[in-house]
Amino acid sequence: MKKEDAQMDNTITYSIGDVAKRLGLTVQAIRYYDAEGLLPLLKRDAGGRRVFTEDDIRTLQMILDLRDAGVSIKDSAQFENWRLQGDQTLQDRADFLAAHEHELQSRIDSLNASMAHLHFKQWYYQTALQAGTEQIHLVGDTKEITQATFDDYAKLQSDASLDL
Repeated sequence: MKKEDAQMDNTITYSIGDVAKRLGLTVQAIRYYDAEGLLPLLKRDAGGRRVFTEDDIRTLQMILDLRDAGVSIKDSAQFENWRLQGDQTLQDRADFLAAHEHELQSRIDSLNASMAHLHFKQWYYQTALQAGTEQIHLVGDTKEITQATFDDYAKLQSDASLDL
């Protein structure tokens, strides 16, 4: 059987430990998600142990993706509930994902702005170190950064983007 066929085959099952290792989670985290109702279709073997199919693993990955996007456990459980209800909740699910995409994009934009500021400060201090003084960037005897410093950095950034 090809690997891609095995990944689509829900007859192959995995232990909680296998799934934890595969997804980089703890067994306790998976048990928590199950207890919170995020894995309602999860089956158990004759001994009461959880057994996971590829579909269960994809559901867990969705939960992790939602978590990483800042979605609460409660909201993830609501999303899973809608998923189980079928087609009548398609619009709810689409709206939910669009709203969280917007929130995540705002966070990404904010992080990108912070990263840009850090890059500027790294350049600022590297050039000051090369010159042996921070004064090359300051207005007179103040701690105010000159407009020329900002302009020089902006030009470097513009030139670098042209080189791409």
